[in-house]
Amino acid sequence: MQYVSLGTTGLRVSRLSIGTAAFGLDHYGIPAPREGVVDSSEAIQAIRSAAESGINLFDTAPGYGRSEELLGQALVGRNDCLIATKVPIPDDIAVISSFALAAKVNISVESSLRLLQRDVLDIVQIHNATIPVLQQGELIACLERAREAGKLRYIGASVYGEDTALAAVRTGKVQVLQVALNLLDQRMRPRLLDEAQSAGVGVLSRSALLKGALTSRSRWLPKSLRALSQACERVLKVLGTNWEELPAMALRFCLSLNGVHSVLVGVRSPTEVKNCIAAEAAGPLEPDLLNKAYTLALDDDLLLNPTYWDLKEMDTRYAQL
Repeated sequence: MQYVSLGTTGLRVSRLSIGTAAFGLDHYGIPAPREGVVDSSEAIQAIRSAAESGINLFDTAPGYGRSEELLGQALVGRNDCLIATKVPIPDDIAVISSFALAAKVNISVESSLRLLQRDVLDIVQIHNATIPVLQQGELIACLERAREAGKLRYIGASVYGEDTALAAVRTGKVQVLQVALNLLDQRMRPRLLDEAQSAGVGVLSRSALLKGALTSRSRWLPKSLRALSQACERVLKVLGTNWEELPAMALRFCLSLNGVHSVLVGVRSPTEVKNCIAAEAAGPLEPDLLNKAYTLALDDDLLLNPTYWDLKEMDTRYAQL
């Protein structure tokens, strides 16, 4: 496993990191028929397998169900492992007082510390940060005070969209940035990666497999996402690969991008962890293959942003099987 410095934080992180949303959410990405939440024991086994294989960064959030609790159980006493969690933006942030906002942030941070069984949180990211929240700055100020109190080490932001990502970098107060980036969604690549690198901001890329679209699960996409299915089939042709090999190639693409420090991958089992480790060991894509990969980029947010996908349509389809 390769390790790099995460921006200017001083943290040394593995090139692969583990996303834990699938361990606590009823629906995460493209589920296979009759597939439910990952069993707790298997989730813990997957996390420990990753840690024992050299992966030292794990991403979670209060909004991921039991994810924080399971991560805490799996990594208790593992001070060699780093945890990045999040703090949600209160729905009433536009109208509540600074005192009330600080109280909500503190409650979230304290809950994460307790569930993760940690004395200090390595990274706390603003979950789904928006431009107004970033520019107003009060939520960041709350996190800065929590850092001064010794509750967290570095402040981050998990964002959608290039404009929001750039706004986060330009605050000068965000040390870690989490963005979506994959073979089909390369919108962060032209400008954001260079600007983040110049500013010393550590970059975590997520959605490397586009919530399962860049795997054989693509066959379970609903009719409303037929254009996405066709784009995935084109990936196979352009890169000369198949469904079995595509996930590894998709991970290797993200690992090939200068400015991405660690690639977050969502896993459901120790076997999937093993497959990801093998992909990292294979190294970056060869230059000619990487150039072909650059031609696959799309620019349709309705296809590339899973928050727009109709999971209910998928559920209805599965119920008929």
